[in-house]
Amino acid sequence: MFSYYVKLALISFKRTPLLSFLMVLLIAMGIGATMTTFTVSYMMSQDPIPSKSNRIYSVQMDSRGDGYDWGESTLTEITYLDMQNVINSGIPKHHVVISAVSTMLRNPQQQVQAIKSKVRTTTADFFTMFETPFLFGSGWDEQADKQAQQVIVLTKKSNDRFFNGENSVGRFLQFGEALYQVVGVLDDWQLMPKFYGVKTEAFSEPHDVFIPFNTQIKNELMVGNLVNNTCWKSYEGDDFSAFLASECMWVVLWVELENDAAREQYQTFIDNYALQQRELGRFANRIHNRLVDVKQYLVEEEIVSDDSKMAVWLSVLFLIVCLLNCMGLMMAKFHGKAGEVGLRRAVGASKQHIVAQFSVELAVIGFIGGLFGLLLAQFGLAAAANLYSYLHVSLMQMNLILVLGTLLLAVLVSCTFGLLPIFKASRTQPSSQLKSL
Repeated sequence: MFSYYVKLALISFKRTPLLSFLMVLLIAMGIGATMTTFTVSYMMSQDPIPSKSNRIYSVQMDSRGDGYDWGESTLTEITYLDMQNVINSGIPKHHVVISAVSTMLRNPQQQVQAIKSKVRTTTADFFTMFETPFLFGSGWDEQADKQAQQVIVLTKKSNDRFFNGENSVGRFLQFGEALYQVVGVLDDWQLMPKFYGVKTEAFSEPHDVFIPFNTQIKNELMVGNLVNNTCWKSYEGDDFSAFLASECMWVVLWVELENDAAREQYQTFIDNYALQQRELGRFANRIHNRLVDVKQYLVEEEIVSDDSKMAVWLSVLFLIVCLLNCMGLMMAKFHGKAGEVGLRRAVGASKQHIVAQFSVELAVIGFIGGLFGLLLAQFGLAAAANLYSYLHVSLMQMNLILVLGTLLLAVLVSCTFGLLPIFKASRTQPSSQLKSL
């Protein structure tokens, strides 16, 4: 019976091509606009590392002194001194220190101008904890961290730029005035949102290269605007050692704690550390240490802006307007079929049969509208990718779930907004229509 109703729907399209086309167009426009904005918002709101997001924590400690009560907020950065004091607790499975610098990079074997590049400074556990895939080689080891070796990991894009995509492990890259040896090249890596850095870069590509954090310290590479640097207290001297000893909060620390017991143990550890520091005159404001997992971090830092959510709701309102107009066309379409309905009722068709027939017809219209809506959504996402070129390309791609959801949504809204026209059509009296035949 279903296939028969589908056949009737196709015949109906041929009889009223203009009305059917306008209905499909309205549904496609509404679905296309809605799914364009929803896709971006949905991809932004994804769990970036679902296999362990409930085990990775941002370590936050309020080391500010008297007179610097900024409410209940806690900065996501800590001081270099505090990081050094808590890094060797032995409690976390992995710990990752993160900062960033910028420098000029070039391949010394090529006579090309150096390129200003973003550099992520971190520790060896970064690549294991964040599950980074490698195309060539691997990350550096703990020994490289301890010895502050001049080693470097490239992204695939940087490897293409400096080494034409070849296996560059073992080769050298000029880092400022020094040479750094390549130990690994990342494969395509789409950790979105990129929660581990500055939140304004959450949807951008990873930094161009990675080097050990201690190498940054050894070579006195000052941080710039690639990291948040909050100094609540001025420090004496203008050299790098004075900066490291200061109360400036610029270091990001993430830890992986395997279970609740480890989390409680580490929370107790950093609380006891803060109490010890208070006796030394620090942490005078309050003892307020926090371990914030990835999902909570994304919420608190408002990684997905309210503007993105508002755009989704506006597109939904546009979809409703399109469907209300589509409902009027449905009323006109089914009113023109009153004679057909009356004839079918006269030969024995029940109201349920009429409802089923027209529901299938609307479902087919919705499905076709959904297909065209997908096409419009792809155009919309391509336009958004060009307009917001700083956003990672993965945010502008619909996965299988979104594609199937789009088609299902189109069918559901078509049938839902067609309930009233279907109900009126099913109440057609056979006698009133047969008299006019």
